[in-house]
Amino acid sequence: MTADTGGLIAWDPPRTARVHLVCVPHAGSGAYQFRSWQRLLSPEVSLLAVQLPGRENRWREPPATHMAEVLDALVPELLSRLQLPYVVVGHSMGALLGYQLAQVLGTRHDRWPEHFVASAALPPDEPLPLSGIDGLDDAELVAELIEQDAIPADIARNDRLVRLVTRPLRGDLAMCDAYVPTAGPPLPCPLDVWRGADDPGVSHDGVQRWSRHSSAGTTFRTFPGGHLYHLADPRSVIDELRRIVTGVRPRGGHARGLHSTDRASVDEEAP
Repeated sequence: MTADTGGLIAWDPPRTARVHLVCVPHAGSGAYQFRSWQRLLSPEVSLLAVQLPGRENRWREPPATHMAEVLDALVPELLSRLQLPYVVVGHSMGALLGYQLAQVLGTRHDRWPEHFVASAALPPDEPLPLSGIDGLDDAELVAELIEQDAIPADIARNDRLVRLVTRPLRGDLAMCDAYVPTAGPPLPCPLDVWRGADDPGVSHDGVQRWSRHSSAGTTFRTFPGGHLYHLADPRSVIDELRRIVTGVRPRGGHARGLHSTDRASVDEEAP
C-alpha cells in the first residue's frame, strides 16, 4: 500500500518501525527510485520519500524553481508525519535540500535528525556551478543525460517521455542556479558524506569540507561508480543505511555514536 500526502510517499510502512528514513532525490528525479529500498531495509525502518512537484505522481503540477517554496510546503508535511526519530539521506541537489530541511526542522521546531547522510554533493555553504541549461534545447539536454547514464537512450525517441524528463529537470536546475550558499549551526548528529569514486564534480577534497557542518563526528565513504552510483548498485548503499539505522534508539534515548567523543572523522572505501 502506498501512503501519499503530496510531497511525501511511503510504501507499506512497517508497524514495527522505530525510525523514519527521509530520502531526498537528485535533480530531475523522483521519489519512485526509492520504492525498492523499503523492502530491502529492516522492518524497523519506515521510509518517507520526498516527491517534488512536476514529476511522477505530481506531473500535472508546475515544478518548483526555488528551494524556499519547497521548504514552505515540505516542512509542515514532515512535521505531521514524523512520529519517530528520523534519519535524512539526500543525493546531490537532494543533499542540499535535505540539509535545509534538517536546519528548519531543528532550529525552528527542535526536531533535529538522528543522523544525516550527504551523498554526491559539496557542502551547503559553497556556491554551485551554473547549470547552463538555458542554452540547451530538450534534445541536447536529453543527450547529456544519456551520456551520464542518467536515463535510457531510447527515451530520446519518444517526445512525450522527453517532456516528462526535461520539464522537472529544468525546474530543479533553475532551483540549483538560484541556490544561495548558506549554513546554519553544525548539525548535532553524526554526519556521513558519500561520493562515487568516478564522480568528476564531487572531489575527495571537496566532500572533506562537510566535516565543519556536524558537531558529532563525520564519516566519509567512497563507492564504486560515478555521480549516480546509488542507482547502479544500491546494495552497498542499503548496507550502509542499515548500519546507520541500527545506531538510532527510540525517542528519549540516545543513538549509539551520536557524540563526537565516540566518533572520529574517518575516511573509508566501500567494498
